Amino acid sequence: MSNASSPVATSPQPDVQKASRVCLNCKRKKKKCDKALPSCSRCVESFQVCQHEDDIVAGNPVTAGYLYGGVSSPLGNPVQLPRQSPLAWGGSLRPSLVASIRSADNINLYALQCVIDILDSRQGIEQTILAFFEGPNASWFSIIDRSNFERLLEDFWTSPSAETCVLILCMSLISRPTISSPGPTPMGDTVYQSAKTLLSLVQSQSSRPLSTSFLQAELLVAMYEYTQALPQQAYLSVGRCFQMSRALGWQDKSYWGPNNMATIPKILKLHSILWWAMVYIDNHLHAAYQESKFPLHAPTLGLEFEIPQPETFGQFAPTPSQLQIQSVGAAYCDGNSHHIDGMVFPEATSAFNLNTALSPLDSPLMLSERHEELSDAVWQHTLDVFQTPWSTGDRSGAMSTNLIAMLKLNQSGLLAGSTGTDLRFSSPVENIRKAIAYLHNEAANLPSFQERLARGRVAPFWAFAAYYASLLLISHGETELQMAADWLQKVIDLKNMLHICAGRWKIAERYAYLLDQQLGVRLGTYVG
Repeated sequence: MSNASSPVATSPQPDVQKASRVCLNCKRKKKKCDKALPSCSRCVESFQVCQHEDDIVAGNPVTAGYLYGGVSSPLGNPVQLPRQSPLAWGGSLRPSLVASIRSADNINLYALQCVIDILDSRQGIEQTILAFFEGPNASWFSIIDRSNFERLLEDFWTSPSAETCVLILCMSLISRPTISSPGPTPMGDTVYQSAKTLLSLVQSQSSRPLSTSFLQAELLVAMYEYTQALPQQAYLSVGRCFQMSRALGWQDKSYWGPNNMATIPKILKLHSILWWAMVYIDNHLHAAYQESKFPLHAPTLGLEFEIPQPETFGQFAPTPSQLQIQSVGAAYCDGNSHHIDGMVFPEATSAFNLNTALSPLDSPLMLSERHEELSDAVWQHTLDVFQTPWSTGDRSGAMSTNLIAMLKLNQSGLLAGSTGTDLRFSSPVENIRKAIAYLHNEAANLPSFQERLARGRVAPFWAFAAYYASLLLISHGETELQMAADWLQKVIDLKNMLHICAGRWKIAERYAYLLDQQLGVRLGTYVG
């Protein structure tokens, strides 16, 4: 006899506790919340504290286990944290939370929670890191050893480090696709504010506040401030880097002596890269904001020796014929740059070139013959970098820096009417025309330029280089530079490139505005 109609016995299902309202994280992100307790599925997936308005009103505490969806804290004993996201209001750090930081465990978890909340999830963090290493770290200036950083990440999700959290957040500042905000300055950018606040907080809680990681983070902040037209903030950030380098012993000649060369060459190489990255940003600030009269930091240190350039450690081959391909199948000069052994930094030579170009005209470096020799040397380095095969297509930071140095070195000769009588060297007019031609070629190929810009592979120094070249075209295009037929079209093309860059960098917006004024004055159409 069939028992198909008999009721089937079922085991009772456990009651699933549900919150009466959606959690604050899902509400803020406008995502669907399953209201599960003690943590909704979205908060479990993104490692976030699942919080509700009722908890905040009641002031209920939550253990660090809530960061991991109700499981035990990977750091051992649960740590008492306020039951609220540190960035629940507008993505900025809440001062009231700082008072709860009492231990190393707390600061590590606190920093992790801040970064997760800002970058949305673990996936968001991983995408930020990838964008940084394939964009700015590869094209602007390589200041972080990728392989070593990836080793740190292996244990990051089970044993978070506040230092690493800060570095990730600072990476995001310059690797985000669009970071310009409405208004005259980006001071309303809460990611920038949070990065600065978290950097200071973690340093104050760290047992080693003077470390390479903190210096790298400060350099990234300085670069962001430069790109967003915050020159005074950038100047202070770079100054802190130089002070940290003094405290770390880098300004002592013996630090770079044969003993350390023999025992810690990889560490010295990284520190050399960071030193020249500091000089690199310092000189760009001085060049781009000469009206502000920011004195260069390095000359004020009173060093009686020159910090060795990274190529001292055998990492950069100046020409394609001398490339040292170390891994099977590697086809690029920076094909092994994931490791400190293969990290390249042509920007060090470019920084030296720009530093020389910014030297006073009566200094020994700028004597007539030396001046012309340096100008040709800068152009040769530009060609070497241009002809070298790079994994990202070019080395945008070094190229734009060299072009600025070329324009600076030859502007004085142009104004003085120099004809370049010494046949061993190119004339100032010829050098400026070559630099402008390279810049204009980029401006005339906007689709390619926009694609690289979107991927973070165009250094922000292109903005000043384009502006500076445009000013020379406006003032000398019809006369000394002998470009009467097309100087105006070149300026318009460079201006269009600046407007495209303005979608990413405030400094490009600034130069686009100034260039519009200058061109209007030249054509008689500007109304002040």
